[in-house]
Amino acid sequence: MCETQAGKGSLAFDHPQQLGAMGVTGTPGANIAAREADLIIGIGTRYSDFTTASKTAFQNPSVRFININVSEFDAFKHAAVALIGDARVTIEELREAIGGFNIDDAYASEIAEFRAGWEMEVDRIYAIRKGPPVTQGEVIGILNNFIQHSDVMVCAAGSMPGDLHKLWRTHQPGGYHMEYGYSCMGYEIAGGLGIKMADPQRDVYVLVGDGSYLMMAQEIVTSLQEGYKLNIVLLDNHGFSSIGGLSRSCGNDGMGTEYR
Repeated sequence: MCETQAGKGSLAFDHPQQLGAMGVTGTPGANIAAREADLIIGIGTRYSDFTTASKTAFQNPSVRFININVSEFDAFKHAAVALIGDARVTIEELREAIGGFNIDDAYASEIAEFRAGWEMEVDRIYAIRKGPPVTQGEVIGILNNFIQHSDVMVCAAGSMPGDLHKLWRTHQPGGYHMEYGYSCMGYEIAGGLGIKMADPQRDVYVLVGDGSYLMMAQEIVTSLQEGYKLNIVLLDNHGFSSIGGLSRSCGNDGMGTEYR
């Protein structure tokens, strides 16, 4: 099982079939499995450019797709067999149809090897101690190990979504909330407030970069005014480093992306 940004948390990170993030911001094991697979069952995914690496992720010449989606537009992508309906109900019906099918031992062993290798890499990144300043991976590790399994992590834009997709260890559904469809800068605090209002019993941790923080930090006042507690972790790398790096990679010097 591989996960998109929107699907992260559907299956706990330590499930034996969980290969983690796939796509441009994915893990090696998940992307190798996707590259070699002869059958892809897409559950609710829109097959966005980041998820599919602009449609290069699936390279088996015999690959076929079954897409479960409430949207016909997304269900028919990649010339799939389209199953239009509720994900849970459709999966339950599929389970009955396939009976007691199991993958062979060799494939299960390969998945276990991919999983173990990536978990070691996450542990290594979490344990990096080079600061100050601290690394982004170190901050993610400290927070991930500190919060309760029922808590919610919120993020949206910059370089953190890519790191979180690979590194954040989810335990329960709904614990990972990422606005990544349009990478909306400024969403983080306002989105965290909405999540807290929807489920006040769960603690909400907002991860936000300094550039995105400047877009809508004033919603902190709204959270105080309405009495909804947010835990905000602000990472300061002195500018819009994600878009700055992208512009430089395209031959531009990066205009207005650094705080000096």
